[in-house]
Amino acid sequence: MRIIHNKGVCDPHVHIFNGKAYMFTTHDRGPGQPIFRMDDWRVFSSDDLLNWKLEYTLRPEDTFLGKCEECYATDAAERNGRYYMYFSHQQYCIGVAVSDNGPGGPYRDALGKPLIPKGMVDTACYDPTVFIDDDEARTPYIMFGFTCIGKKYYVARLNEDMISLAEPPRPVELEPNWDSDACWIEKHNGIYYLTTHEARYATSKSIYGPYTYHGKFMYDYTVDHGTFFTYHNQTYFTYGVPENLGDEKIDPYYRTTKIVYAHFKDDGAIVTDDFIKIAGVGQYDAGWDVIKGEWYFAASDGIYKKENEDGFEIRGIGNGSYLYYQNVNSMRQNAPVELRLSNGNKEACTVEIRENSPFGAVLGSFRAGYTGGFDKFETFRLELDNAYGTHNLCFVFYSEAEEAVRFEDFRFTKIRP
Repeated sequence: MRIIHNKGVCDPHVHIFNGKAYMFTTHDRGPGQPIFRMDDWRVFSSDDLLNWKLEYTLRPEDTFLGKCEECYATDAAERNGRYYMYFSHQQYCIGVAVSDNGPGGPYRDALGKPLIPKGMVDTACYDPTVFIDDDEARTPYIMFGFTCIGKKYYVARLNEDMISLAEPPRPVELEPNWDSDACWIEKHNGIYYLTTHEARYATSKSIYGPYTYHGKFMYDYTVDHGTFFTYHNQTYFTYGVPENLGDEKIDPYYRTTKIVYAHFKDDGAIVTDDFIKIAGVGQYDAGWDVIKGEWYFAASDGIYKKENEDGFEIRGIGNGSYLYYQNVNSMRQNAPVELRLSNGNKEACTVEIRENSPFGAVLGSFRAGYTGGFDKFETFRLELDNAYGTHNLCFVFYSEAEEAVRFEDFRFTKIRP
């Protein structure tokens, strides 16, 4: 499902600041352009990933660039309470703007000149990604460039001020190389993931590389300039597609954005859900055949996804843990629901389904006893005390055992003719 329709929202980079999602984007001018024409950069915010508010527009004439129509990709970072927005002028150079008033701006040009000027290194200087590592110093890096015609990505540490380089940019080795731009850095279980256009990805034990190429992790009509983010203990992948996707004549120069859930397999491979590419995130429907556990919108600390033969199951569920699924649409009154759980304990686990939050009204509850082991899933059925319509469902688990249960999925019983 596409978000923010007919506004040319593309090259999405999402960051979580102060408990809210902020999306830093470029701006396709409109349909029917012969090439990419992009007049400014924009910042949107959302707390549910469905409804997005335009917070700020950075115009090139408010920077050292002056008026132009080649406002290519942007990224953002926070440091010591200040917010930094990195922007590129076509494939020529990268600048940086700063906000002292929060991630929603306003932003002002921090240098009055490029941070990465044209010709600094032997690559096109654009499409920046700024990565804050998880070491004690929270070391910041900037990566940029493209790998076409024998060129390479480059990466450099940023100084504490975030507007100057702490070292000369270093070339990034890819094994083997592939032609792309739109680099992005993600870290999972100590491994650096470098992703680019078309959902191509490579991994390394060092941000400087070398990176080993693994192929594509998802497909769509296009997977244009994708990035990852984590929100409420859930990992997402966001990327661009044509706004008129599905029409007979596709317009590649007028784009919009999609968001899907992203999961990591035991071997480190990334997977997404084909169904969610169509249905979107942050909302569900009681008419779906199944709502998978790993599609949660929010989860308590300690909960994680674990690969199994059916896809993924939810583990790390202890006493007081919760899983939250917002905007479950088309729930009929007193909806019958089925949940698939496993319990390897002698102690039963009490499961409450609450409205809106872990502390909301109880719509229903049941006890999940021993199922024959944590690898043996059983179906538990109950009828909720709910009105017809859309509900925010929060599953809360209570148990004296260290690991309460494992959770697979849930579904609503359909009316049979």
